[in-house]
Amino acid sequence: MRGTALFLSLALAVFVQGAEPWQVVRVGRVDYVTLDSFSKFYGFKIPPEIEPNQPFVLSSPFGDLTMTLESREMKWKGSRYWLSHSLRRESDVVLVPRVDLVKTFDPLFRPNAEIPKRPVQGVVVDPGHGGGDEGTRAARGLSEKTANLDTAKRLVRLLDAAGVPWVLTRTNDRYVDHADRSKLADAHPGYIFVSIHFNEDSSRSSEGWETYSLSPQYAPSTSSGGSLVGDEDEIWPGNGFDHHNFLLAQAIHRSAVLSATNAPVDRGVKRARFKVLRLANSPSVLVEGGFMSNPREASLLRTEEYRQQVADWIFKGIMAYRKSQETSPAPTRLSVGKSEKTGSTAKVSASTPELRPIMNLESVPAFKPKLAPSNVPVSPVQNPPPGVPAAQHDMTNGEVRRAIPVVPTRKVE
Repeated sequence: MRGTALFLSLALAVFVQGAEPWQVVRVGRVDYVTLDSFSKFYGFKIPPEIEPNQPFVLSSPFGDLTMTLESREMKWKGSRYWLSHSLRRESDVVLVPRVDLVKTFDPLFRPNAEIPKRPVQGVVVDPGHGGGDEGTRAARGLSEKTANLDTAKRLVRLLDAAGVPWVLTRTNDRYVDHADRSKLADAHPGYIFVSIHFNEDSSRSSEGWETYSLSPQYAPSTSSGGSLVGDEDEIWPGNGFDHHNFLLAQAIHRSAVLSATNAPVDRGVKRARFKVLRLANSPSVLVEGGFMSNPREASLLRTEEYRQQVADWIFKGIMAYRKSQETSPAPTRLSVGKSEKTGSTAKVSASTPELRPIMNLESVPAFKPKLAPSNVPVSPVQNPPPGVPAAQHDMTNGEVRRAIPVVPTRKVE
């Protein structure tokens, strides 16, 4: 092991599911799998040389995966994704974060192979901010709360025309508590939750589209730089849908950044513990559809045509996800054996026997439900489902309050 890594705990364990071994390595507090076993499982070909800080391509008949040592970024079929931790090399062996094996790569390469499909019954559309909580504001006066609501209304018109049931968390300029927004997913079983926002940064040059799903348990948020900050052990209701959260996020993201016209800059599919994502009992996503602090994107967002384009991208992503959940595939299993530390430090071997698609999902602990943190009644909404008393849907202006921010307003990488 290199001198710079002598302080790290490095242990190799080979786990067996039937006759199939899977290599798991621990470095410090983070578990990894070897790139060799990862590539054999998914059918990738490893290039002969992998240089530090240089992108390399794992090739396969079904697509090429581009990754970089000491980086969390990767690209798959033209769009950008962020891993929980950087790829690293120890004892000349390249390592892939173990949590991403189950929470990123398997949904990406084998969607619903392990997790049953979940038909979409409708959509909870959440225009972020409102009332005393304006969100960010463009240089020429358009507030984020206004842009969010306008885009959301355009989206539900598209959903309505396609025959997809929907509800809005707000239909006018009013503040709605984060927990009340999320609880609408509880009130509408089978719905998905889509929260619409626009971004800001201290740099006026920052631009592009980000799509967020909830950070899985034991995984850091993207903004942490891959560092564990202490809240990763906590599990939230939204983590019960990790697989579908990711599928929904990447479907919406690809709809925008791979668009044939006016495609925004691709800032990647990311993870965060935003409150509305933590508390939603449904597949959920938060869209950051451009930077209002960027003069060019702010100018676009002030036009009805571009806000309609944003709504259309989100709509097409929702419909792609909805279609993906309509039929069930033949079952196959991905599993990684539960980690057991070896008694002594072992040197990693780059060679491993041939692997076939048999693993154990217990590599990431099972979802442990907790009580909902709020029992506040759900705010009334427009377009109620059949059978619900109309009195519950009388839209009124509640108390105007300033939101308690869940994350800093200024978003930086």
